[in-house]
Formats: sequence, C-alpha cells, structure tokens
Amino acid sequence: MPRSNKRIWLVCLLALLNFSWSCSGTDYFRLRLRIPRRADVRLADFDGVVVSDFLLKTEVESFDLNREIRDYLSTELAVELETQVDLHSAPVADESVFEDPAFWKNLGLDKKKAVIFSGTAEFSEETRKALVRKGRREHETPFPEQEKMKTRRFYTLNMQIHIMDSESGIRLYNQEFKETRAYSNPNQTAYFAFFDLAFQIKEKLFREIMGGEKIQDRYLIIH
Repeated sequence: MPRSNKRIWLVCLLALLNFSWSCSGTDYFRLRLRIPRRADVRLADFDGVVVSDFLLKTEVESFDLNREIRDYLSTELAVELETQVDLHSAPVADESVFEDPAFWKNLGLDKKKAVIFSGTAEFSEETRKALVRKGRREHETPFPEQEKMKTRRFYTLNMQIHIMDSESGIRLYNQEFKETRAYSNPNQTAYFAFFDLAFQIKEKLFREIMGGEKIQDRYLIIH
C-alpha cells in the first residue's frame, strides 16, 4: 500500500478512536478528521523568497496599497518560513507579464533560483445606510417596533496571487482571494480594515501553498 494511503488510513483510525456523540447521541457519530493536505508549491526547492510589486486595479484614497501589501506579505512569509524574504521593485504594467517568462527571468535578483510573489490587487471602500428594525422581546411593552437608519462602512480586498519561478520564469501558482468586511463604525480607517482583510487572505494562502492539515467532519451512521 502506498505511504500516502497508509497515512490516510491511520488518520481515519485515530479519528474513530476519538469520536464524539452527536447531539441526538442515538443514531450516528460525528467524526472530526485531520486530512493531510499537499503543498501546492515546494518552497524548500528554492534558495530565496522575493516579494515584488503588485498591479493595482482599485485603490483607496491616501492609502499606499502596493507598499502595504509588500510589507505585510514579506513580514508574514519571513515569520512562517523562518528565513529572510527580500523585496524587489519590478512594476507590473499589465497582467500579460504573468504569461511572460522572460520578464521574471531578467529581474536581476541576487539569488538564481528564487520564488517570486506578485499579482494584482483591488482595495475598495463603501458607505451604506440601511433601515434597521428593532423587534420587541416577549414581555416587553406593546409599543410599535423602532426603526433606525444605521450607517455601515464596507471594505473589500481582492487579490490575485501569482507565484513565479525566477529561474524558468514560469508560473507555479495562481489563485484569487476576496474578502469583504462590514464595520458598524462609519469612520473605520482603511489601515485597520486592510490588516483585518489581509490576515484572512494570508491564512487561506498559506494553507494552500504550504500544506498542513485540513479538518473535515464526517458522520458514521449506526444501523
């Protein structure tokens, strides 16, 4: 039996030994399995990690999106990989460069075989007003329901992450991530929202490119 299959069977066996009853507790078990996940990119095969410029499609006024993405991503990668991550300035004119191996091979990096993080990004903000109705609870006085106009601030961060091989110039990874968050504070700042949304994208990105474990729930029917 292949080693990968043996590992999956071992995970399932351990899960069965640690099962828990469902809410009904009479006709099925709920199992929580930790499924090994293969890394989409073998970062260990490279001798350097570089974060380059992003192509910006939409920006929030007075917010340097390219700088904030580069700083945030390079810092998080350095912590996760426990290695130095370099910043390299290579402005992206349009999305066609991600299909052009020569562009990435000729960046003049210090390391011959490096993995390069780049992509496209959109960061937008929107203020919306909505009529909120406050219902009565049981035993409250029978006055009419109250309606108030509430203001919400919405921020959206949309990133298309491309990971490139500096030696061959080919693309190793390409995935879109989009996060939106509503804030009850109508004066919520773009800086706070960016780090809030960037964290959510980082968590998903790192799980995909670095592998690890994926938790899934399964149900065992008892006859």
